[in-house]
Amino acid sequence: MFSIIPSEIRRQSAPRLVVAVIAGFAGALCSAEIARLISNVAAGQIETRGLVIVFFAVCAAQLLFRTSSQIIVMDFGQQVICGLRIELCRKILRTPYKRLQSLGKARLLAILTTDIGTFAQAAQMLPITFGNVILIAVCLAYMAWLSWQAFACFFVFLIAGGVIYHSVERWPLREMQAVRDQLDIIFRHFRSLLEGTRELQLNNARARYFTDHVVHPTAHQFRRSFTRAMLIYSLVANAGGMLFYVAIGLILLVVPHWFPQSHGVLVTLTLLLLFLIQPVSEVMTTLPILRQASIALTRIRILDAELMQEQDDDAHVAQDDPFAAAVEGAPLIGFRGVSHRYPGLTEDHPFTLGPIDLSIREGEVVYLIGGNGSGKTTLAMLLLGLYEPEQGHVELNGVKVGKDNLVQYRQRFSAVFADFHLFDEVLCQDQTQIAKQAAQYLHKLELDHKVSMEGNRFSTTSLSSGQRKRMALISSYLEDRPIYLFDEWAADQDPVFRRVFYTQLIPELKRKGKTVIVISHDDAYFECADRLVQVANGRLVDVSAQALKEGLYAGRGGSAVAE
Repeated sequence: MFSIIPSEIRRQSAPRLVVAVIAGFAGALCSAEIARLISNVAAGQIETRGLVIVFFAVCAAQLLFRTSSQIIVMDFGQQVICGLRIELCRKILRTPYKRLQSLGKARLLAILTTDIGTFAQAAQMLPITFGNVILIAVCLAYMAWLSWQAFACFFVFLIAGGVIYHSVERWPLREMQAVRDQLDIIFRHFRSLLEGTRELQLNNARARYFTDHVVHPTAHQFRRSFTRAMLIYSLVANAGGMLFYVAIGLILLVVPHWFPQSHGVLVTLTLLLLFLIQPVSEVMTTLPILRQASIALTRIRILDAELMQEQDDDAHVAQDDPFAAAVEGAPLIGFRGVSHRYPGLTEDHPFTLGPIDLSIREGEVVYLIGGNGSGKTTLAMLLLGLYEPEQGHVELNGVKVGKDNLVQYRQRFSAVFADFHLFDEVLCQDQTQIAKQAAQYLHKLELDHKVSMEGNRFSTTSLSSGQRKRMALISSYLEDRPIYLFDEWAADQDPVFRRVFYTQLIPELKRKGKTVIVISHDDAYFECADRLVQVANGRLVDVSAQALKEGLYAGRGGSAVAE
C-alpha cells in the first residue's frame, strides 16, 4: 500500500500517525479503566463514595482520546485517497496514448471509480477499526494482568479461531476476486448501453437480446459470487460474536476447576469479555470491506505498475525550448522514414503506415485526404506525437523529436478530433482574457444566443453535435498554438458553416501565421489548401486539385514521398 502513497503525504503524516497511536492507546486504557471500575463496584471491592467524579472524568478522557485518534486516522486516509486520485490522473496523462488504448476505457473507469471508491470506503472504516484493535489489545493485556491462566486459555481459543477463519476465508476470497473480475465486464456493458442507447431503442429485439443475453448473465454471475462470498463472512462474523459467550462460559465454568480464581477476578473477566463483544463484532464486520479494499488496492497497484512502464518525461517542460533555434532551411515538421503499425504488434494483420517522408512548412495549409481506413488518423496521431514511430523519426524545426522532448513537441499543437471531447470549461488560468476572447468567437460562430461564458466555464454544452464541434473549435482557438489539426471538423456542419470553415476560418488562421492540417473528404474545398497529401494504403503522395478532378483521388497509392 505504502508504495503507491505519494512520498510527500507519507512524510507529512508520519508524526500525526504517531500521535494517533498514542491517543488510541490512551483511549483504550481509559476504556479498560472504565471496565475495571464497573467490575470493582459490581463486586463490592471499592467504595462508591467520591467515585462519580473519577468515573465521569475517565469517560470524558476516553471520548477525547478516541475521537482525536479517529480524526487523525480518518484525515490520513482521506489524504491517501485524494493523493492517489490525483497521482493516478497525472500518470494516466503521462502515459502514451496508444498504451492507454490497449488498457481500455472500461478497465480504467472501473479502477478510477469503483476500486478507489472501495478503498475510500475502507478508509472511512479505518479509524473505528484502528481504535477497536487498540482497545482489544489493551483489554487483553489487562486480562493477562488479572489472570494469566484465563488469558492463556482465551488466547489459545483465539488462535484456534484465527486458524479456522484463515482456512475458511480462502473460498470467499476467491469469490471476491471473481466479483472484481466481473466488474470490468459490467462496466464494459454499461458503457455499451450508454453509448448505444439510441440504436437499442430503435430495435426491441436487439434491446432484449442485449439485456437478456449480455447484461443478465454478467449481473447474475456478479450477484452469485458476491452472495457466496458474503455468506462465509456473515457466518464468521456471527461466530466471532458467539466466540466470546463461549469464552465467558469457559472462564466461569471450566477454568476455575483447573485454576481457582477469586470471585472479583471472575466478575472482572466476565465484564471485560462482555465489554469486548462490540469492538470485536465491529472489527469482524469490517473484514469483508477490508478484503474488498485489498483486492481493489491490488488492482490499483497493478495499474500503477503498468502506467509506470511507459511515462512521458514532463519534468523539463518549463525549461528552455529545445525547438526554439530552427535549423536553417528545415521545414516546420519533417517525417524521415517514419513507419508505424496499428493497432499493434500482437494483431494478426496490423495496419502499417509507411515508411514515409513528409515535410510541412510553417504557415502552410495542408489537407490530408484519402478513403476510410487509408491511414489518415494514424498519420494524424504521429503528427501530434500521440503515437511514436516504430521506425524513422520526426523532426520539428530540424530538431529530432525523442522521448526527452516529446512533451514539448506536443505543446505546439491544438486539435479537434472527429471523436472530440468537449470540456465544460476552458482549461486556462487567465479567466478574464479568455472570457473576452471566447465571447468574440461565440458571436462569430453564431453560438452567443445559446452559450455564454461564466468565468472560464461554458453556460451549457447540451447542444447539437455541430454546435458542440463549433465550441470545441473555440476551445482550440483559445489555446493559441502554432499548429492546428482538424479531423473531419466540417462533417457535422451545415453547408453555410462548412463554407465558413474552409473559406474564412482556416485562411484567418493562416494570416496569423498558424500552420493548419485538415483531414477532410470535402473535395469541393480542396482548392482552398496550399497542398493536398493523399493517404492510400499507408502511403503518401502529393496531388493537385486538378489531378483529383481527373480521378486520382478515387484511388491508387502513389509514392511514399510527400515533400
